[in-house]
Amino acid sequence: FQAREACNLFHDAVPGIMQSVMESFAALTGRAYHLFDYVGAPDPERLIVMMGSGAEAAEEAVALLVKQGEKIGLLKVRLYRPFDAKAFLASLPITVKSIAVLDRTKEPGATGEPLYQDILTVLAENEATLAFAKPRVIGGRYGLSSKEFTPAMVKGIYDELAKPVAKNHFTIGIDDDVTHTSLSYDPAFSTEDPKTVRALFYGLGSD
Repeated sequence: FQAREACNLFHDAVPGIMQSVMESFAALTGRAYHLFDYVGAPDPERLIVMMGSGAEAAEEAVALLVKQGEKIGLLKVRLYRPFDAKAFLASLPITVKSIAVLDRTKEPGATGEPLYQDILTVLAENEATLAFAKPRVIGGRYGLSSKEFTPAMVKGIYDELAKPVAKNHFTIGIDDDVTHTSLSYDPAFSTEDPKTVRALFYGLGSD
């Protein structure tokens, strides 16, 4: 019993401690982080939830697409365990109608990947108290087989979310010719400025 109570106290305390440390870091560096950070349109209808370095590629795509008038957003998860359901719900824009939760893993035999299952659970357990209609949620996998995750793939996911019936348990970035879960996307889509100059330099070994 005491061990269980200690675990509960740990679960409740860690998010607050983590946020306090993030605020101290912000005071020192000017870079602010939160348990969940939202970027995108002020009134998004489509949302991606994810964590890790892939979120930077997603943010690039979001910045460009929002400038083009798309009502989309990105919610970055900074603290995964323990998962703070209250902080997640507070960070969720009330205009969101559909969500794609991205995991960089494949869990054979499971009903879904870890972050996807957490988001479903939080929304289901709090549906009665939500201030808005519960969004449709789909899950997807990216970065499998060490494939690069690009803004073009991100756009492909938002395009899928816009469909009346979006594919759940999808894969992006690889050609899944076994279970056929891959999403199609336009690899020519780029967030790069047209004026960008690329160069390839060759050097001698003695350099």
